[in-house]
Parts: sequence; structure tokens; C-alpha cells
Amino acid sequence: MDALVLQIFNGLDKGSAYALIALGLTLVFGTLGVVNFAHGALFMLGAFCAVSVQAILTLERVVIDPDKLTAWGTPMEVRTPYIEAWLGDFGTVLIDYSVPFSILFAIPVMLIIGGWDFPAERLSTPGGESYICCLPRES
Repeated sequence: MDALVLQIFNGLDKGSAYALIALGLTLVFGTLGVVNFAHGALFMLGAFCAVSVQAILTLERVVIDPDKLTAWGTPMEVRTPYIEAWLGDFGTVLIDYSVPFSILFAIPVMLIIGGWDFPAERLSTPGGESYICCLPRES
């Protein structure tokens, strides 16, 4: 039963992410008439930040504990994440919720990148199609 509930939550999570991407693309296409591929790039930037923060938070140290033995009689390795060793239970919470925290930290990064001022110029082709081109402003 727990696995079913977990799969439902996973489906809702992934479906809501797809819905947000689709809504963003629809909004840009509806207003500008152009498919904005930078929208996906910003979404991937957030995902990359999430994975990077999770990888950094789960770095661990390995200590051989002579008191604990394996079935073969060799000392057992105890793996403890550094953040858990430094911060205790709060470190465990950080590891468990590292992806939502990193998404929250990625929002300012995306706002900074999205806040760059690029003037948009409409370019026309001989066939009559028009494209929007963003060029950096000359100072």
C-alpha cells in the first residue's frame, strides 16, 4: 500500500512539473507567437542546481568500526554524510529535503539570468515568416 501511495505522489510530482513547463511554453507562444526554447533551458538549470546541491550534501566519510562485524568477521564500514555529522538531525532533514531546498535556491539564479536586458528585434525572412532575435545591448 505504501508503494502505491508513493507512486501516486511521484506521478503527481512529475505531472505537475510537465504541466508547469507546458503552461510556460503556451504562455510565451500565445503572447509572442514564437516557441521559446530558453524556457526549457531555465528549467534544466533549476534541475541541474537541484542535482548538484543534492550531490554536495550527500558527500560522506567512511569509517571502519571494529566493534561491528560483517557475516565474514571483517570490520564493517560505517558511512556518515558530512552534513549529518556536523549538523546532526538538522543535517538529516537537509539531506532528505535537498531537492526542494535547492529548487528554492535556484529561483534567484533563474531570476538573475532572466533579468538580463536583451532588446528583442523582429526579423523577417523573404518567405514572410518573422522571428524574434535577442541581441546583447551595446554599451
